[in-house]
Amino acid sequence: MDRIDALRLFLRLVERGSFSAAAKDVHIKQSTASKWLARLEEEYGVALVERTTRALRVTDAGQRLHATATELLGRYDSMAEDLRGGPGPVRGRVRLSVPVVFGQRFVAPLVADFLNEHPDTEAELVFSDRYVNLVEEGFDAAIRVGVPADTSARGRRLAQGARRLVASPAYLDAHGVPSAPADLAAHQCLASGDISLGDRWVIGFEGRTHTIMARGRISATHAGVLSEYAKGGFGVALLAEWMVRDALESGELRTVLEGATLPPAPVSVLLPPGRYTKRSTRALTEFLAERMPVALAGC
Repeated sequence: MDRIDALRLFLRLVERGSFSAAAKDVHIKQSTASKWLARLEEEYGVALVERTTRALRVTDAGQRLHATATELLGRYDSMAEDLRGGPGPVRGRVRLSVPVVFGQRFVAPLVADFLNEHPDTEAELVFSDRYVNLVEEGFDAAIRVGVPADTSARGRRLAQGARRLVASPAYLDAHGVPSAPADLAAHQCLASGDISLGDRWVIGFEGRTHTIMARGRISATHAGVLSEYAKGGFGVALLAEWMVRDALESGELRTVLEGATLPPAPVSVLLPPGRYTKRSTRALTEFLAERMPVALAGC
């Protein structure tokens, strides 16, 4: 058993959660994969995973080995590239956490373009609006819209989008059109579960900054749902411009407080803290940083 190959298998096992999938990724038999893991556990004197009939659970020792081995193998691969005299084609797999709506509309198409440009790479996109733990859950990176919650992660800004205050024409006809931020106190405001917004809206208007407590009958953690509620006449929503642009053009929604300065909707990529970033992840990050602003501007 080559230890480098065994560690690569272990990383794939953690990320894939399956012996058969991990063995296939590193081109060995499932029985060989089981033997390699057993020899690693015997050599280190600890259990790295716990097997059940339904799933694998990575132990605390396994989590520590995963973090260390990721950096170790990344540095090993970088050294090998340097000694060969050049990086060569980008290879490897990237496991990426992406928000549901934004991920479907923007990230997935860009990842497809990246894979077409780099045929030796693979990608696993996990769609969730939950803030994942990059290290514990085996992610190489996460895409976030809004101010990132994980201050320990290394972040890079990919693009900066605008936000709009919007409501349906029917709602504004029934409840009146706000002429100042203070008027929102008398309106149904659709609060977001986005921790960078929540129920506190900071609005710049006519040279002053106003903090508005968004209160209403409905709040939701899913921006797409809030957009649909706004279209349905349930209140005023503060949403990313890319999400409501079509509805504004069609007349389903109208802008509220035109000219107000609203919190931006930054798009960032987060990387695990204090760890070497493997080349495939670095390449995808650079690709997204180049293409994401164009994609947002053209939506």
